[in-house]
Amino acid sequence: MHKLAGNQTPANNSVIEKYCYNNSPAYCALYGGLYLWDEAMQYSKTEGAQGICPIGWRLPKYTDLQILGSYVNGNGNLLKAIGQGSGNGSGTNVSGFSFLLSGNRAGDGSFYGLNFLGNIWATTQSGSSNAYGLSLAGDVSAIDYHQGRKDDAYSVRCIKDSGTVGVFNDKPLDLPNSINVKQNYPNPFNPSTTISFSLPEKAKIVIIIYNEMGAKIAEIFSGEQSAGEHDIIWNAGTEVSGVYFCEFKTEKYRIVRKLLLIK
Repeated sequence: MHKLAGNQTPANNSVIEKYCYNNSPAYCALYGGLYLWDEAMQYSKTEGAQGICPIGWRLPKYTDLQILGSYVNGNGNLLKAIGQGSGNGSGTNVSGFSFLLSGNRAGDGSFYGLNFLGNIWATTQSGSSNAYGLSLAGDVSAIDYHQGRKDDAYSVRCIKDSGTVGVFNDKPLDLPNSINVKQNYPNPFNPSTTISFSLPEKAKIVIIIYNEMGAKIAEIFSGEQSAGEHDIIWNAGTEVSGVYFCEFKTEKYRIVRKLLLIK
């Protein structure tokens, strides 16, 4: 997979070419890549094409995105990862979809909307220059099914042949056999970091942040999460530089990760 600068255009070749927000690989690591419609489709025009998805997976049709929206009764907050959006647009991730407000790359090569706007391409076209997609904003719960320009670059999600929706990460997402809590990324960080974990089955979890003196700083999640992979974002914008500890626990499992905030 090859990273392009914002002012470059991908070619129809055997290399998957993506954009990173503001041309920063760190944003690709946090939010995933952004793709032109044609590149995501691997230059196919077939609705439901595999595109850049791994074998056994495909890109969603417009109807697939509508089904996803119906599943959460039109409440986009249930799709957003914890820490994404604010006020009436705050994510709860009840669905386990872990949608990130990853911003977009415009047709002129500029980037906009990070932490406020996110879009997912559908394979369904709307004329020669546009295609459908799903859009969420950080200040509202509504889901917008929009028609985007193909020369804009959006995020991509893949659908398993069985219909299960998963994050594109170069391989099929099978359910884990055990709980796995990864080290936060980035680390050190400023001011936000992502805590990724996977669950073999539905479980009630609690995630708490402590300072190096052991004082509780924040409870960034408490509730049930579905089986699969999840991301929780902690924004430490109001905290001072230093060492912090993230406690992740369920009824039968507990682990603590060390976090380093540098401002």
